[in-house]
Amino acid sequence: MRTARYRGFFPALAGLVMLASVGDGSTQQHDSAAMLLRQASLHESRGDYEAAIAGYDRAIEAEPRNWQLYLMRGSARFKDGRIEASIEDFDQVVALEPSQDPYLWQRGISYYYAGRFADCRGQFERHRLVNPNDVENAVWHLLCVAAEEGLEVAREMMLPVGPDARRPMKEIDALFRGDGSVEEVEAAVAAESPGARFYADLYLGLYYELIGEMERAAAAIERAASLPNRGYMVEVARIHRDLTP
Repeated sequence: MRTARYRGFFPALAGLVMLASVGDGSTQQHDSAAMLLRQASLHESRGDYEAAIAGYDRAIEAEPRNWQLYLMRGSARFKDGRIEASIEDFDQVVALEPSQDPYLWQRGISYYYAGRFADCRGQFERHRLVNPNDVENAVWHLLCVAAEEGLEVAREMMLPVGPDARRPMKEIDALFRGDGSVEEVEAAVAAESPGARFYADLYLGLYYELIGEMERAAAAIERAASLPNRGYMVEVARIHRDLTP
């Protein structure tokens, strides 16, 4: 997903980390939380999600009202396959800071894998209000609707999107709307970066699954899941692969 900026997220985290360099007793609790945050983030970047979650647990013990920490732990829990636990953390983000609700596309994806399709579609409808040009948001909304009402109805309800300059998002959008083709998606990434190839594989895999071509779906998702990085959507591909029978 093309991430919409969370309101207050980066300034607040920067402040938390800066406090780690202050040694007086009044900032001891913040110092501890910042140190734990750095350690947990390092574990997460290395794919050691169990250690990352343990670090976020300790940071939350030190800063239990810090919604950013729940967002980070929820993301790590999702990457570790703890879908319901990730939703609990994303819910806590909103409980502590209600203005973050429309930004939580991660919760929408967790809802999808938890089978909570009505909640899923609602989350992506709200996310469109703060991120209106994201093709991925429209696709995940379609997947949530299709899971309960079928592809034809989902296409009729597919959210509109503005210009998404990332390749091959224009072609992916057309494909899911029924106006494009697999060949057009493939042509759009023929000479593009590995990142563009990843998005083609991920969304072609989801599309093939949607139309019942399960062998082609599995092959495309496997290619997407094999990308050697820890980006959120790469982990989505891995979770999808691992949860698909």
